[in-house]
Amino acid sequence: MTGHDRPLTARVEALREGVRRVNAKLPDLPAREVVLMRMLCLLGWEFTTNLDRRLRKHGLNDTDFRTLMVLFSSPDGMAHPSDLCHLVTLSRTNMTRIGDVLVARGLVTRTPSLEDRRRIVMRITAKGEALVRKLVPPLYPVLTALFADFGVREKRQLEALLLRLAAAFDAVDFRKES
Repeated sequence: MTGHDRPLTARVEALREGVRRVNAKLPDLPAREVVLMRMLCLLGWEFTTNLDRRLRKHGLNDTDFRTLMVLFSSPDGMAHPSDLCHLVTLSRTNMTRIGDVLVARGLVTRTPSLEDRRRIVMRITAKGEALVRKLVPPLYPVLTALFADFGVREKRQLEALLLRLAAAFDAVDFRKES
């Protein structure tokens, strides 16, 4: 059994044990915070990996899907690539590559902006919208199952805590060298 085949709870326990060993060598380590961040990363990676597996059957990956979802969720179904980079957390180079893939598949169009011909507009097509409508509903049971043991209050608390963590990220400058 490889590490990725092990149950997620077993991997979390191995992570916790590893942090305990590091904490024994580095007593000032903020161990609980390290465990929490590593758990968030592990859970995000696990979700993305499983989502990618589902999307692969449709010739997409997570970043392709997130790009489509941002366009699908925008009021007019369009966005500038630079805006998509920020919302999908990609570099301009990767957004160009994803745009090329989505345009080639007929899921989005790319045209010059009417306001500024130097800017490009990406717009989801009817085919792209149809694919989103096909892909998203099968995720409902998965999401419901993941949070089945959480009450409404707990979900609100988790959302509020994650929002506070996002605000803390905004306040911390990770670019500073230590």
